[in-house]
Amino acid sequence: MGAVCYPLLFAACNILLLPGGILAVGGGFFFGLWWGFLIVFVGNLIATAVSFALSRRIARRWFQQKLSHNPTLQALGPAVERESWKIILLSQLHPLFPTSLLNYFYGITRIPFGSYMLWASLGRAPGIFLYVYAGTLGQLAVRIMRGKSYPRMIEYWIWGGVFVTTVLLLTVLGRMAYTAIQTSHNPTASQQEANADSIRISN
Repeated sequence: MGAVCYPLLFAACNILLLPGGILAVGGGFFFGLWWGFLIVFVGNLIATAVSFALSRRIARRWFQQKLSHNPTLQALGPAVERESWKIILLSQLHPLFPTSLLNYFYGITRIPFGSYMLWASLGRAPGIFLYVYAGTLGQLAVRIMRGKSYPRMIEYWIWGGVFVTTVLLLTVLGRMAYTAIQTSHNPTASQQEANADSIRISN
């Protein structure tokens, strides 16, 4: 029963623009790593589909008025028109862009529903994994304190190493995503810089 209700609860939080990180961590704590990841991922799929549909089919004009005042999302607008799938994927990786709000933003663009679902889901998978993995570590910590688990030192190193590696990977991907979005947002300036570099090299 919990495995059925939990994705719906996670989806509801995302649709209502409430913080879903705690529930993602809870997925790992209550259901373990892989089941927790699957459950939270399904909840994310539901939230993505519903939010996108609401923005595109039901309240398009209202969302256009509200989101047009957000400078962060405004920076994505021109880039989305040129490199839709790439920008969708990269914008999910950077913490600067709130993923729940992105569902509504992309709903008012011309991006097809199927394309958005695919690239948004792929882009959010690493972040979801990190949250769920943190919850799994919390579950293990509770078991250790209760004396129900006696891991070896090598296991502590493995758990910590995986967590740190995931954080570093997301940090690098986030910076790459932000750079790519900024470059796509201002292609003229990027071209001018490239031309200037070419002139310096030739001289």
